[in-house]
Amino acid sequence: MHPVITATKGLFRPGWAARADLVPAYERAFVRTILNGPGEAMAFGRGRVALWAILRAVGMEADSEVILPAYTCETVPMAVKFAGAKCVYADVAPGTYNVSERQVAALITARTKAIICQHTYGIVQPIPEWIRLAAERRVFLIEDRCQLIQNDLTSNGEFALADAAYFSTHFSKPFSTTQGGMAVFREPRIRAVVDALREQFPRDYERRRTRSLATQTLLYAVAVRPTTRALAGRLYRGAQRAGLIRGSISTDEYGAVMPADYPSRATNLQAALGIAQLDRWERNRRHREQLTGFYLERLSGLGVDTGALHRGEGSPALLMVPVLVENRGQVLRGALGKGLPIGTWFDRPGAHVQTHSARLYDYTPGRCPYTEHLMSKEIHLLTGPWVSQAQADRAVRFLERHARLADPWEAPTRVDPPRASRRRPRIIPSSEL
Repeated sequence: MHPVITATKGLFRPGWAARADLVPAYERAFVRTILNGPGEAMAFGRGRVALWAILRAVGMEADSEVILPAYTCETVPMAVKFAGAKCVYADVAPGTYNVSERQVAALITARTKAIICQHTYGIVQPIPEWIRLAAERRVFLIEDRCQLIQNDLTSNGEFALADAAYFSTHFSKPFSTTQGGMAVFREPRIRAVVDALREQFPRDYERRRTRSLATQTLLYAVAVRPTTRALAGRLYRGAQRAGLIRGSISTDEYGAVMPADYPSRATNLQAALGIAQLDRWERNRRHREQLTGFYLERLSGLGVDTGALHRGEGSPALLMVPVLVENRGQVLRGALGKGLPIGTWFDRPGAHVQTHSARLYDYTPGRCPYTEHLMSKEIHLLTGPWVSQAQADRAVRFLERHARLADPWEAPTRVDPPRASRRRPRIIPSSEL
């Protein structure tokens, strides 16, 4: 069903939209389409809620630690803190954009309850090695698959899944239900605990939330075009700051106390949108694979080191193709004016690395220099279904003319901690609107 029809139905039938009777079918379709092997899925209102629920099921105590990549969306350490654990950060391994299992192994202590393995930009991690590490050290392994396109994560064709994994279906992710998330479990015991936890989620906010989601979905489908996406992103952030919509992240999540409406399950509206997206998943995946190959070939011709993006077997299919530049602000402003498929994951450094808020998230500025280096220089080329070959070509030619390329793996000799801002926190840490 087209998202306009689904969103319109959600607005005129709010009772149907807020129910969850379509969710089990959506969860089964997700396992059948996205996972290339066994696993049980459970849908949530947002991806970070799926992570939070997994951590709660694992069981966090006052001194529990969760090891996670510092180069991540700020909502990840927020979920860890809301679950009652302490964040322990691992820096990017030079030459990878990802954290290596060897780095994580050095950080594991008797207080470590879980580790998070992130497939940054969709660059595949060697999951069997992470599974062995977690089993040897007796810690719970969670995959962050929010940016992952490929679903076969082994070299021999066998399926590999951590103890649990979580996905996001935000606007900017591999497929969209406007907002949403999914948890997948290898261990039935943890799934049962999460299921019981989800049943206790408050229902008071569901009609209001689905009404907001339906409105956003309808406006997005009707008004957003390739040339207007950047402007739409600005308007979207402004509407969130004004409190007109409950979007990707709200200012009350930047506090020490979890908002009352943070725990949210998926609804019929999200399930209907998700099932329609899953029907187009293979076409979506092939499109991203083709664009990724195009970008990598063209960037290599410009002298960009793309070796870090060729992880795993076969042709990569990335959510976005990163490029490090010295004149980041200039490039982003120019791309905005021309409507090019160029964005950034960090329109400002995440709250967990900023000097005025780092303590809340257990981070010491300067602790992860490669992460801070990348955050200050990262832009990316988008691979979404709306990006045509001609637009991708225009984006690369724009970078050729205007970008001053940076060496991503040059050891940072001095990293100035991100400055505190007097402005209110920006609402969306990543923009692919």
